[in-house]
Amino acid sequence: CYEAIDYSTPSCSLCKRGEAWYDVNGDVEVYFEGSNRTCTEVSNSLFRKAEDDSGYCLAAKNEYFPSCCFEKCDLCQGSQLDANVEVAYNETAATCLELGLNFAADIVMKGSEECNAAREILFEPCCYMTPTDPCVLCQSDTAGQGDVRDDVSVSFYGSTTTCFDLNSFLVSREDQLGFMCQSAKSELQESCCFQECSLCGSTGNLYWDNPTTFNDITFACGELTWVLSGSSVEEGSEECIQMQSTYYDDCCSGPSALIPDAGNKCDICPSGKDWYALVMHDGNPMTCLELDSVLLQKGVFDDSAECEQAVLDYSSLCCYIPPEKPCNLCQSGQKSYSVLDQTVTYNGADTNCYGIYNYAWTRLETEDDACLVTQNDLFDDCCYVKCSICQDYQLDQEGLVVHEGTTMACSEIENYFMGANEITQGSEQCGRIQQEHWNNCCYDLPCDLCVSGDSQNELLVNQPVLYMGVNRTCGDWSVLAEGELSQSDVCIATKNDLSDSCCFKECSLCRDTGSLIKWNHPLTYDGLASTCLDVYMNLRSENVQDGDDRCQSVQFTVSHECCHKMPTNQCSLCQSSNGTFLNTNWNSEVNYQGEIVTCGDVNAMLSSEELDGILCLSARDDLWNQCCTPPQQGGNTGLGGILPTAGQNNDFGTLAPGVSDSDESDQTGSRNPTTTASSERDDGAFATFFRRNGAQSSQLYTLAMVPFVIFATSLINLM
Repeated sequence: CYEAIDYSTPSCSLCKRGEAWYDVNGDVEVYFEGSNRTCTEVSNSLFRKAEDDSGYCLAAKNEYFPSCCFEKCDLCQGSQLDANVEVAYNETAATCLELGLNFAADIVMKGSEECNAAREILFEPCCYMTPTDPCVLCQSDTAGQGDVRDDVSVSFYGSTTTCFDLNSFLVSREDQLGFMCQSAKSELQESCCFQECSLCGSTGNLYWDNPTTFNDITFACGELTWVLSGSSVEEGSEECIQMQSTYYDDCCSGPSALIPDAGNKCDICPSGKDWYALVMHDGNPMTCLELDSVLLQKGVFDDSAECEQAVLDYSSLCCYIPPEKPCNLCQSGQKSYSVLDQTVTYNGADTNCYGIYNYAWTRLETEDDACLVTQNDLFDDCCYVKCSICQDYQLDQEGLVVHEGTTMACSEIENYFMGANEITQGSEQCGRIQQEHWNNCCYDLPCDLCVSGDSQNELLVNQPVLYMGVNRTCGDWSVLAEGELSQSDVCIATKNDLSDSCCFKECSLCRDTGSLIKWNHPLTYDGLASTCLDVYMNLRSENVQDGDDRCQSVQFTVSHECCHKMPTNQCSLCQSSNGTFLNTNWNSEVNYQGEIVTCGDVNAMLSSEELDGILCLSARDDLWNQCCTPPQQGGNTGLGGILPTAGQNNDFGTLAPGVSDSDESDQTGSRNPTTTASSERDDGAFATFFRRNGAQSSQLYTLAMVPFVIFATSLINLM
């Protein structure tokens, strides 16, 4: 019997000295507590019974460390271990990882003759250095960076692989100027690489706001390029030529003449617009969206007396100031739930849960008392946990099943059918659907030690940890964990035991989680000329964790230079101070701040500035004539022909960022359960995925419709 220690304090680790960890020579016997015991037994006893800073632990280390502890042979010594490479050593085939683990089990010590001999033989096949300038297969000095044909099989150095796997290998192992990189580019760029089709080709200039029709839906031409991106249509292909021929006149030949005066249209609301609020105009009931179109058709333009009167009459009904942190009716803690199509009584009136949800999202701040009261009063009546086919497992977005006699994608059942029919988790109907489609729709991933919910934390690769009586690095434990599936009991137990020791949340440069980082912003840090990206990479290489004193000190020092909030009224190069828009000549080259860039680049750079800021005003003054097409030549509609017309469905559920289609999601990513949505899945670093049906998963790319300027800014910042 013994008295259990307080495990909130570090336990005694026999083979730890300072910050260095050593392996236990487990079979060696020593005299401990009145009898002969193995070093493994001594190590486990100390771990259970003594605290690390106790005198008993210190005395035991001083006595037993020389006999029980050793530093195992390190094959790579500062280089990276290629864990899964199989080699022949001592007439036995094994992976490099297995050999490294065997060195601990066989007591092969660092510096021993056996270790030195093993390193001479195994260093070259088992170890590699991370390149300083990684080789990117489809990057060319003349044509920039192209896209990779992921699934094309090629033969290289006597092995058959896919272009995707080869590119992943080159990025992690080879330098840009290395022989293998240059050889791969010379032999395989033609087979593996392509340029994505450009809507306007080399002869046209994209007029972003021109309206066009795709699949019987009206889009702005700029939005159409988002829709078509990621479709792997290659420049020069018949499909590309057909696409360019179809949309060239609408999108690339000049400003649209369909609504020539829209650049000067009367804008009732300067910020948030409640398009679906009802108003009376000329004795007719209509929505604010319909009113907007009616005023344009009647020729009511900005700066006119009719426009001023319309603002006075309708702004109080159609306009609002959007909240910075919108109130989510169905948010509880970190989880966001789905909304029921239910009539409820609220403030003495009968209304719909969707209407309350949209009102709260567009009008109330999360911290407002009104938000908290509304959530408290209506959460049970309006919110529910939507049925999920796979729950904690992965959903095969591409899988097809027959449900109630109709062929449907698994994602369609998950994202649309469940929400449209308000099927709750745990219900009899949910159980039937799960039982019917689980095998065809669900699969599992290898265990990832540092994944927690939707968050991917960093792995302390070289951190030694004593676990189950064995001392290994977190990198070793992580590789061993990958042999299990993510929902297995072994994986869950291992993550629960090791995540605190092996995983950390990296330090962010910004104290406010809602800020954006200006990666290429120059600054002086530690007396050296750096960029914000340099500072971030330095913190990452030193494993500085979020919340550490060092992290907080760096945030205090650089956040005012590296971080900025999204502006309230975002600068757009071709938006005048009165709010009207002109067409932007996105691909036209201009001289801006001493560099030759495109008008699109400038627009992206200005996206962090306020519309009435000095930098924004100055850029518009300097580049207006070069980048912006005047209204009289066919201005921007402000609507771009993409908003629904009076005859289209004006469902309240389409106004605000909708309600979550999953039981747990980020608030800003939530969707309305009555609309069809698709979920993005990132295949991460794995080439093969484990499914219950034994199939492999290919990457699924889906469209994220984001404001163009934010999207462009991200690209600029990462260049």
